[in-house]
Amino acid sequence: MIDRFRELPWFLKEYVHENRWSGFRDVQVKAFDVLFGGDDHLLISSGTSSGKTEAAMFPVVSSLYNNHPCSVGALYVGPLKALIDDQFSRLTPMLKDSYITVTGWHGDVSREARNRLIDNPSGILQITPESLQNIIATRTDDLERLFGDLRFIIIDEVHAFMDSDRGSQLLCCLGRLEAVAGCEPRRIGLSATVADVDSAADWISADTGRSTSVVSDDAVLDRMVDIRYFQVPVADPDDDGLARKKAVNRYYQSLYGSVRGRNCIVFTNSRSTAEKTARSLSVMCRAKGDPDNVSVHHGSISREYRMAAESALKDRFHSSITVATVTLELGIDVGGLDTVVHVGPPVSCSSLVQRLGRTGRRGGHQSMELYCIDDDAEGWAVLDGVSMNLVKAVAMTTLTLNDRWTEPARADTMPFGLLFHQTLEYMRSGIGCRFSSLVSDVLSLYPFRNISKEDYAVLVKHMISSHVILKMGDGTLLLDDGGERMTFDREFCSVFTVRREIDVRFEGKSVGSIQNLPEKDDLIQLAGRVWAVVDVDRDGLFVDVVESDGSTQTVWRSSMNGVHTRVMQRMRDVLFSDEEYRFLDSAARSRLNTDRAFARAAGMDEVFHDAGDRVVVYPWVGSVAFDTLYRVVSSIPEVSHVSQRPPYRMDVFTRLSVDDLRDEVMRRSRMDPGCFITPEDRLIHGKYDVNVPESLLMKGFKADRMDFSFRDHI
Repeated sequence: MIDRFRELPWFLKEYVHENRWSGFRDVQVKAFDVLFGGDDHLLISSGTSSGKTEAAMFPVVSSLYNNHPCSVGALYVGPLKALIDDQFSRLTPMLKDSYITVTGWHGDVSREARNRLIDNPSGILQITPESLQNIIATRTDDLERLFGDLRFIIIDEVHAFMDSDRGSQLLCCLGRLEAVAGCEPRRIGLSATVADVDSAADWISADTGRSTSVVSDDAVLDRMVDIRYFQVPVADPDDDGLARKKAVNRYYQSLYGSVRGRNCIVFTNSRSTAEKTARSLSVMCRAKGDPDNVSVHHGSISREYRMAAESALKDRFHSSITVATVTLELGIDVGGLDTVVHVGPPVSCSSLVQRLGRTGRRGGHQSMELYCIDDDAEGWAVLDGVSMNLVKAVAMTTLTLNDRWTEPARADTMPFGLLFHQTLEYMRSGIGCRFSSLVSDVLSLYPFRNISKEDYAVLVKHMISSHVILKMGDGTLLLDDGGERMTFDREFCSVFTVRREIDVRFEGKSVGSIQNLPEKDDLIQLAGRVWAVVDVDRDGLFVDVVESDGSTQTVWRSSMNGVHTRVMQRMRDVLFSDEEYRFLDSAARSRLNTDRAFARAAGMDEVFHDAGDRVVVYPWVGSVAFDTLYRVVSSIPEVSHVSQRPPYRMDVFTRLSVDDLRDEVMRRSRMDPGCFITPEDRLIHGKYDVNVPESLLMKGFKADRMDFSFRDHI
């Protein structure tokens, strides 16, 4: 075996000694072998805290040190500004005695720091896809000078890019960068939750003509999930709601017992739940006479408050409780946490793995306490007597711990909105081009591989008729007035829509933001505290607040996450087996036994169940397939009405028998998918879809928003 330590530059050897490493981990040795032994791209797929960052950076830094590039040598692309800032702070001590510079580039980085890189391109550039897009768009003439000797592109949290428009945009950016700058860098993807490594490897390779080698950590991490169950009854006026209050108090007493005196993150699935939970934990702190060490971390909290929460988590001399959403799910280093607590089942197995991986970052086991709460006052708490939250939590836990499975990425196959955006991006220079150039330079990019030349012509003609593109007499295409306005908009480089929120200020400093403009004296719950509005900006841009002892709840709107078919199938297995799960507490075990009895009584094991006056359908398929099945069932003439509770149940009112209904569903499911698109359907999903003709949006909808795989399960 080659001694990779001996090949390190002296400053990296010192870094290893200072951090008291006993040696390289398996994944780090494998990464060295790939990067120093050939010219393949590299996917590092291993668990959190397995040393992925060092596995990528040590060979990259060694290469840059031994052979100094004459431009930026390595590009690090991260999905979040906070992750870039975190990586910047981790790389700085690693490179402190080398000549290799590290530059962060996003909206919060000073113009002075960015200008230094422009004047003297070198070292490592850490950047978001949007900022990279802006450099490519505004500095086309400088790209060869800036990136002509680019050797490596590191894509962190690659799974977060693979199933989103941002990931497709990133691939477009990299394709354009390499073509214009004349470089052929090797790509290195990092992820802890890639389910299908072959698909991820193909995504990394894209159109580069290089294969992607995969290295992974073969060690099986010691993971523990403990599920605790609580049920909260409806308030009974006969006892002044006392039973409900006691149940709520038992829940928060248990939750506080899990976090008291510990350094931990309490994850929730929404900002509203995060705020409510943080507020309640703060009340518990004061009631117990403990210091109020509760912080909140989500997308509507100001950067200063989020950074304070992160710093508190890293402080090993004081315990800190941070209630967070997805903003702390990705790889920001928050030190060695004692545990992670989760309120409600995670939105996906991928999310469960990421959040569980926040613990065990110093070699210990990964642990999570998962709280399932059914509030009987909420109509969706149970289905036919079954706690779907508990069953889902059990299913996800077994898929994660036993099967080592996470959801595969699912990117749009026909991203016409992104194609519109990249067409404008290409034409932004104002030189003019022919349609043939658009086909060869834009349509040829990897994300558009499923879009035909004929469909692209339809899009371009629409852009001409909409005065986005101007077609000259000789066929040359230029940006028209509409296109000029779009490309010069400050948000043009972002392919996702950012909801404008109202800034909440205390003593002149931002606390965070809310979505709905309040009135004076209204109460706002934000950053784990309640604030009273004392002044409202007349333009509705901000409000001034003071802290209050009142009680309220602030609600944020957000998109719903879908469920994968494999999760639904495992939920069915959980309900219709007698398996016992050691990770359930006594209340959860008792409730699951009750759920199993109710499920059998309701006939949930039958996909089509005859309920007398209607047919009840329990398809046990994912959200997209469920919606597609609903469309097919609703289109049957003999069906008078369909009510649904996605993705679990449909009530079909029809004179057809169960067998005839099933046969008709199977027959109609083989018709043209366009038959099931209705005028009420929302065809516009992406930021730039509004600029795409309806005929193309319908093609994209059929390809990416419909799933007939339910046929395999009914």
